Amino acid sequence: MQRINWIDWVKAWCMTVVVFDHTPHDGSPFLLQFLAGTNLASFFFISGYLKKPSISQKESLKKYFYCLIIPYFIYNAIFYPYWIGKTYIEQGGFPSFSDCLKPIIGTLLGQLDSSFSCQLNGVTWFLLSLFAMHWITDACNHQKNGKVWMLGISFVAMIFYGLNKLFHFAPYLPFHGLVRCIPFFFIGNLTRQYGFLKETNLKKDFIISITFLSISLILFYWHIEESNIIIHITLYFIVCLFSVISIIHLWRCADRIKSQIIIYISIGTMVIFGLHRMIIGIIDFGIEKAMSISNISYEWYIAIMITIIALLICYPIIL
Repeated sequence: MQRINWIDWVKAWCMTVVVFDHTPHDGSPFLLQFLAGTNLASFFFISGYLKKPSISQKESLKKYFYCLIIPYFIYNAIFYPYWIGKTYIEQGGFPSFSDCLKPIIGTLLGQLDSSFSCQLNGVTWFLLSLFAMHWITDACNHQKNGKVWMLGISFVAMIFYGLNKLFHFAPYLPFHGLVRCIPFFFIGNLTRQYGFLKETNLKKDFIISITFLSISLILFYWHIEESNIIIHITLYFIVCLFSVISIIHLWRCADRIKSQIIIYISIGTMVIFGLHRMIIGIIDFGIEKAMSISNISYEWYIAIMITIIALLICYPIIL
């Protein structure tokens, strides 16, 4: 499929924000909170937008098993020696056999934290959630009333998201990510099916971006007050939707600007997702040892520099 330049910009932006969010930085300014809370919605919108129709459910499961489930285990296997080394340094000795089993069990159970398991490479939850989204979307698209099914599933997902925020009944990262993001995956897929977002218009895209960003920021300021949980949860999805519209149209403004670096970051999103936590951990450890400090936390501008370094380390791997 021919590359769509503005999508490369959106994916590169979303991936950069993900790395930045996982870099330890001081405080939580309003804008940084906004980015952390809404960024994944844009990523899953684009994933849904790029999704190709499948011939059959069997074909879909096979394709996405190879594309998503196998990389999930590969990136956790790569992360495991790092976890052993990190645990050895923190505890002053090798972990026990039972402790060594916990991240393996946690990986098999979708990064589950429990008395008998723990997260390994926690950010890889997105691969499991993305696998489920592809499978559910294919199932809906093969139904006569598939769009109605998508609407119903989105409504149920939002309810489960709210219930989980209240009662924390599902500790699985993939489940929380699924119910939080699948409505935006559906919206992206339907946007492509209906042929929207084909033509760019710099002036129109810029006005739409600024308008929806302003509304989204205003609603987010209201949303972060959790005194009324119903309003808090309802506004979350509205804020994310408006943020997605803003981000999409903002980077459509850059459609004529081609950058090989942006293209490779876009191509390498899975590599960056799978490796960036380990890279950031190694950088943090090196700085902590060099400065004789522990539990380092950066100013936001230093965190941006660490983010760039992490991306630069991933760049030759992507190439």
